[in-house]
Amino acid sequence: MTVKNLNAGYRRLQILFDVSASFQVGKINVVVGPNGSGKSTLLKSIFG
Repeated sequence: MTVKNLNAGYRRLQILFDVSASFQVGKINVVVGPNGSGKSTLLKSIFG
């Protein structure tokens, strides 16, 4: 699965800017980063 040029945020606050990533279907994929870096926002934007 590939995500290209994703922008996401909450109301008027833009959190993610032009994010692109590739994930291997059927494999374990990990999103790592410090608190507040947008990991949950990224996953919610991709998977709803």
